[in-house]
Amino acid sequence: MDERLERLLRQQLNSGCADLRGAEAAITLPVSERLLNDLVAEAVPPSAPVRDLHIAPEAADRISVRLRVGSSPLIPRLKIALSIERQPELPASPVLVLKVESAGLMTLAGPMLRLFNALPAGIAVHEDRIHIDLRALADRRGLVSYLDYLTELRVHTVAGAVVMTLRGQVR
Repeated sequence: MDERLERLLRQQLNSGCADLRGAEAAITLPVSERLLNDLVAEAVPPSAPVRDLHIAPEAADRISVRLRVGSSPLIPRLKIALSIERQPELPASPVLVLKVESAGLMTLAGPMLRLFNALPAGIAVHEDRIHIDLRALADRRGLVSYLDYLTELRVHTVAGAVVMTLRGQVR
């Protein structure tokens, strides 16, 4: 990126985009299964006890997750079927809630993941629900200030992609 343009963008971000006040934008962003898994692989630290993690978006707001907890080949690979149960409500509740559809699996997987501290801050398991706190995840990456510009975020899935619809405004 051109150095001068980068400097101008940085100045705008530091000022809360004061010179862009009133701007609105909307985008539909499909994220392919391949890109999603590349992003997740980069985010999972090498010290995490989760191995062979693969996320497969499916039609109708369903997600299939395959993973292995621990490095022992004796521990079977888990397959977890999830569905999107609740969308984030911005700014009050930036939490995406996934429901575990695999009957009885969270009886084993939930405590095992917590025991190994496999879940990063911002992701919590409550019975058969997985709560993903987008504000906490953005904060860990130094991106929380960008979340403040979003007025709406919807997450859906189609076969092979997660489709996010984002609306934002500079106030």
